[in-house]
Amino acid sequence: MTNLQEAKLAREAEICYATVAMVTDYDCWREGHDAVTIEEIVAVLHQNAENASKVVKAAVAALPEARTCACATAAKYAVLTQRDMIS
Repeated sequence: MTNLQEAKLAREAEICYATVAMVTDYDCWREGHDAVTIEEIVAVLHQNAENASKVVKAAVAALPEARTCACATAAKYAVLTQRDMIS
């Protein structure tokens, strides 16, 4: 599944979402940076996983109790069937 598909599904389900991206391997794009070993990359990957967990926990804790964002009502007009006709 692509990020675009995930975004569309989240929007359809009225779920707020955000992307969290963290760099694990500077030498693959940053000129002048020393080469790194796989062990260093894996260590950074593990640290990033821990950091991402903290970011998600903090973001969830900071969410307002009442949702006023556009995602909360994204499907407002998506269902055209009369409510009493839906089993």
